[in-house]
This record gives sequence, C-alpha cells and structure tokens, in this order.
Amino acid sequence: MNILKIEWKTHFKSLLVWSAVVAVVLGIFMAFFPSMQSSAMQDLVNTKMNALPKEMMSVLHINSMADLTKIDAYFAYVFQYIFIAACVYAAMMGAQALVKEETDGTIEFLYAQPITRSELVAWKMVGNAISFLAFWAITFVISAVLVIFLKQDGANTSELMQSLGRVFTTELLVAFVFMSAGFCFSAIVRSAKQSTPVGLALVFITYILGILSGLNDTVDFFQYASPINFAIPSDRLTSWMDSTDVWISVGALVVFVTLTFVLYKKKDLKV
Repeated sequence: MNILKIEWKTHFKSLLVWSAVVAVVLGIFMAFFPSMQSSAMQDLVNTKMNALPKEMMSVLHINSMADLTKIDAYFAYVFQYIFIAACVYAAMMGAQALVKEETDGTIEFLYAQPITRSELVAWKMVGNAISFLAFWAITFVISAVLVIFLKQDGANTSELMQSLGRVFTTELLVAFVFMSAGFCFSAIVRSAKQSTPVGLALVFITYILGILSGLNDTVDFFQYASPINFAIPSDRLTSWMDSTDVWISVGALVVFVTLTFVLYKKKDLKV
C-alpha cells in the first residue's frame, strides 16, 4: 500500500499537467466548431478536402466532410490526436515504472521492504493504472462538457454521451495495452532515459503500421499490429470495437503483463 501512495504522488504533477494541456488543446480546437455551421466554411473545407486523394482522406480518418457539421463527428476528428498523445503518455508511464527506481537509486529502499518482486510489479501496475484512470476520467469530463456546451440545436444529449462512452471505453483498453507494453520494456532496459524513446516508438511505429495497412492492400494485415487503429474515435461513435480487435488487445495485454513479471524476476537490478 505504501508503494501505491508513492506511485500516486509521483504521477500527480504530471497528471495535472497532461490534464491541463488536454483541456487547453481540446478547448481551442472545439471552439472552431460553431464556424463549421456556416455555409461559406463548409464550401471552403469541402473544396480543399475533395482535392485530396482518397488514401489521404483515409489516413486522416475523414469519410464525409458534411459530418463535421455534427458535434460528435467533429469531436471525433479532433480527439483522434488527443488519443495518440494519451497512448504515448500511457506507454511512457509503463516504460518508466520499474526502471526509474534503479536510475534514481530508490531501489534500495524498496529492497528493504517486506515485499517480493512480483508484489512490487503488481503494486506498480495498480498505481500506474489508477493514475491513468484519473487522467482519463478528467479528459472525459472535459470532453463531455465541451460537447454538451457546443452541440447544435436538436442534438440528443443522451446519444452524444453514449457515443462518448464507447469512444473512451475502447480507447482506455488500447491505452492499457501500450502501458503494459511499456512495463514489459521497463523490465528490460537499464536506464529511465531510455523510457521516453521507447514510449514514443511503441505508439508511432504501430500507428504507422496502421496507416500503411490502409494505403496498401498487400500489407492490410498490419492493421492487427496497430492497437490505435482498433479505436479510432470516428469509428467508435456508432459501434463498439470488433470482437477480433478486442481479443487481440486483451491477448496482448495479458502477454505483456505476464512477460513483465517473468522478466523482472530474472533481471539483475542495479543497486
């Protein structure tokens, strides 16, 4: 339980910073939504976007520019980039979780506690999961407030909240996949300095694989190696994640968590 408190204190400041940044970025971009209602803006955007190749439209996850006149579709387009940043945050949290103790020299303090390595990993995972859940809950509240405040007349608030619920629930699963992958790497790497590039690489390499799968049919199987592709906000507005994608995500989560326990038990800790 002491480890849980330490983890919360460790992540509290970064949680506030990330939440504040998300609030500002979302607020700025969502503030442009009312202008999308004007016919002049719609004509301008449609003209520009219609000139783009279909492949580029697919990469940007835009199927119909008319949809951007609806608050949920506009939010989904904006939020896909927040989602990528959240995955980076989750991956970096996991990648720093275990190795940070060795880099900072606090591993000796943990060694002095009546706790096994497996218990240490378990409490670290719980602590990081709670911190990310707090960040995700704050992000949901901010998003819900903005969507309700800016929604057009006649939009059904209940349906909008259901759509947001689907988006945030499926994306949370994907974020935890990246966090578990980060934990796995944290059980291998020797310095916390390696955690940032590891977190960035985990997210962007898999994201690029998802893009490639949409651009070239010969490598469409890459989509199964791109968790972000499983929970694109615009796709999750109207439906839940495909069962295949759910099983892949859950399977990857279990594998990474199991590997973390196995690898950390065998790791020669730098005391």
